[in-house]
Amino acid sequence: MFPSFLSTIPQVIQETPDEGRRELYRQWSALMMVMILLCVIVITGVTFLVARRRARRRMSEVPKRKPGAPIADAWTEAGRRMDDSIIEIKDD
Repeated sequence: MFPSFLSTIPQVIQETPDEGRRELYRQWSALMMVMILLCVIVITGVTFLVARRRARRRMSEVPKRKPGAPIADAWTEAGRRMDDSIIEIKDD
């Protein structure tokens, strides 16, 4: 998960005798960490927006109940949706 080029930066910083180059390496490594964090935040945000959009589209495809239609109870609705493939078994 941790990029290999970032794992060598602390070693380079410690081995560099020049203070200016050390500061440059520190700033570069900090910039890379900020960029990685921003990329993770952007990817998470885009994923959230796409998920909400897909959910909204899915909800718009569901047929809505007519405003004047009475709300049927669960048993009435199940009887209306039942097909002829289910046969009642009788103990005759």
